[in-house]
Amino acid sequence: MAARLRSPGRHPEPSDDSETVPPRHHRTIDRAIAILEEAGRAADGVTLAEFATLLDAPRSSIQELTNGLLATGYLVEHDRRYSLGPGAYVLSLRTTSLPLRLVRHEELERAYERVGLTLFVGTRVGDDQVFVDQAGDDVLVDFVSLTHPRRPLLITATGKIILAYMASGERLDFLRRMERREPKQVAAFLGELPDIRANALAYNHGAGVPDRYTVATPLLDSDGVFVAAICAVGGVETKDRLVDVGQMLREAVAAWRFPRQRRRTTV
Repeated sequence: MAARLRSPGRHPEPSDDSETVPPRHHRTIDRAIAILEEAGRAADGVTLAEFATLLDAPRSSIQELTNGLLATGYLVEHDRRYSLGPGAYVLSLRTTSLPLRLVRHEELERAYERVGLTLFVGTRVGDDQVFVDQAGDDVLVDFVSLTHPRRPLLITATGKIILAYMASGERLDFLRRMERREPKQVAAFLGELPDIRANALAYNHGAGVPDRYTVATPLLDSDGVFVAAICAVGGVETKDRLVDVGQMLREAVAAWRFPRQRRRTTV
């Protein structure tokens, strides 16, 4: 079950002449997203009481949110248990510009056969990274991904790749925000950043999941645009050969074959 979400407090409204407003949490949005994510993970659905416990919120407040999500088709209810509705799926289908659509599972399987370790596809969701596909099995990492699907960008190999290939201005804004909470992690990432960009590889030596060693590399499209991060995960037997694994992973991902883009026709 996901960690409890708490409101960071109110912020002053931006003035009319402000150019940009930095991302910030909103309690209602946080709660609605947490409801959708938990409903999407739970095979048997989630009760209203379970939602209230998850979000540490009054049941009446959660009831208002679930009613709204039911009305818009983002939740469905059966025997007082809530599951993800078709609205989220339809929204995903309509997001034609999403780079993740270029990530084909058969290509991930092809890379898995070449590397010989479990591979995961990671993408950014807010200030975190999540895995959206995998080839191969790793019981421990699978369990962690299920119970804690959002993982920090700063310490995971996948997250470091996402940050390294983020637009510089966006990355700077993120690091400024994170420095207030995790100054040591920000400093460590900045120390690694030149090597990550030079070698297109990032490492995690068991910092996120005990006895799991990870190396990640970027998946770039034919125009060199970042699509996702691909990581290879191994146990203690991988520790001393993680650099070699990284080279194999980088070569395997470089051979990725993308679907042909359909040309639009005009009438």
